[in-house]
Amino acid sequence: MDHAHGSPASEEEFTKKNLRRFRRFHEDHVQIQEFHRSEEARNGADWEWWFRSGTRGFGMRVQAKRMNPGGSYKLKHTVRGRLQSELLVEDAQASGCLPVYVFYNHRNWTPNSPDRAVFDCPHSSGEQAHLGCTIVSAHTVRAAILDDKLGPRYARQQSVPWHTILCDESDRSQVDLGDTHAVVNFMHRTGLAHLARAETSVALRVERSERGIVKGDNRPYASDDYDDTMGVTEPADLVDFPASPSGILRRLALSSIDDQPLPELPGRVVAMIAGRNVQAPDPRLMMSVVIDLAT
Repeated sequence: MDHAHGSPASEEEFTKKNLRRFRRFHEDHVQIQEFHRSEEARNGADWEWWFRSGTRGFGMRVQAKRMNPGGSYKLKHTVRGRLQSELLVEDAQASGCLPVYVFYNHRNWTPNSPDRAVFDCPHSSGEQAHLGCTIVSAHTVRAAILDDKLGPRYARQQSVPWHTILCDESDRSQVDLGDTHAVVNFMHRTGLAHLARAETSVALRVERSERGIVKGDNRPYASDDYDDTMGVTEPADLVDFPASPSGILRRLALSSIDDQPLPELPGRVVAMIAGRNVQAPDPRLMMSVVIDLAT
């Protein structure tokens, strides 16, 4: 509706609204600190999302993208001549976080096959509204940018509703921090697999082009049918790497995490938990959000 009236809300507006809603409904679990930034720094801003139990936990560096009317996102956005996705990965690494994207979607999007009905969970049936906010590894987005045959639709279809990283398949009434960390790590490793596959596919196409080989049945992707509204193809193996594990994949993800305890939280996060004002680790960070999974 906002697009139709010519005044769509920005990613920053959606982010603030959603995260403040978290705090309003879960005040005992959620702390938020917003940072003041210059107008220039707002171009490419992102936020940190920390999950903790006591003084241990893990963080994600999050870039939000709003879906355009045609169903795409501006994934190739640049900041001072550099891809926003690359800056996100660098900032995440510097701040000890995993890089992810959150997509704000239209209500008319559904997964591309029954196997992608990932918004169902053991506790309740999924609702269309659950697809409004989905999450995916930043490396999956990098793959979609690198390989034009993937594009924004690939990143969207690989994303999952953000509540699924907290959804436990057991009967426990409390979310386990270690399980959540395992699921997010699974998403991270999946993104790296997406990126590696995209790099290989692009390299093979360049090699064929240089050798003058016409693309045939041995090409990496089985479909070259373009969607005129998106300008991208839909590879036949689009869902080879699920972004959020379920069933046996979830158990494998949990078992693949070392038994070592999660690291201690950074000093700035500990200070924030204690109620002290802290400085943003870099100019683009718009807010830090800490969710306590122990209470």
